[in-house]
Amino acid sequence: MTGRRVAVWILSALIGAAGAAGIILAFRTTLERFSYANALLVFLALGALAFIWLDYLLKTSYLRR
Repeated sequence: MTGRRVAVWILSALIGAAGAAGIILAFRTTLERFSYANALLVFLALGALAFIWLDYLLKTSYLRR
């Protein structure tokens, strides 16, 4: 169970970072023009979405039903 819980945290952080980088590249902008605060919000939003689904798929029960 501990391994799956660690995987949920790491994978959701990686997905959030990759998604934020992908969005910045998709809009053909820079981090300075996009704003660090906006990049952080995108990272957190995509990471949270990934966390919810990974919790469900890996059955770690972080989010109780």
